[in-house]
Amino acid sequence: MKSFQLRNKTQESPARPATEFVNMGNGAIVANEHPAPHGVNGATSAIGITTHGSNWYFAVTAVMIVSTFAFIGLSFTRPRSHRIFHYITAAITLVAAIAYFTMGSDLGQTPIEVEFKRSNPKVSGTATNQNREIFYVRYIDWYGYSPQSRRTR
Repeated sequence: MKSFQLRNKTQESPARPATEFVNMGNGAIVANEHPAPHGVNGATSAIGITTHGSNWYFAVTAVMIVSTFAFIGLSFTRPRSHRIFHYITAAITLVAAIAYFTMGSDLGQTPIEVEFKRSNPKVSGTATNQNREIFYVRYIDWYGYSPQSRRTR
C-alpha cells in the first residue's frame, strides 16, 4: 500500500482491486439524469444521449483542448503582430471544447417533440413520450463563434 501525507499525518491509502479500474466507465449520463416528474422545462425526453454518444463528445472535447494548446504554442512561432489570429482560433476551440464537454455530460439540453416518428423501438421513444433531447448549447456555440472563425481567414 502507498502512503501519503495529509496535514502532517501519514495515512494509508486503501488498496483498490485491479478490476475496479477495468470496470470504470462513463457515469456522466447517470450522474446528470433529470428527474422524471420535472425533467427540463417541464418535459422529459424518452430519446436521449447514450453512453457511447457521451464518450464520443468527451473524445471530441479532448481533441479540442489539444488543438487549443497547439494553437497557443504555434502563436509563439509568429511575430507579436500576427499572434492575434492564433489567439482567436485558440479561443474558438476552447469554447467548442466547453460546449462538447457540456453535451457529453448531458447538460445544455432540452426535450422537444419529435416531428418524424420512427418505427425502430430503439429510437422511437415510448407510446406516451415522443420527446427527444436536443443540445441548445451547440447552437449557442455556433452563434457566438462561427462569425469569429470567418474573421480569422
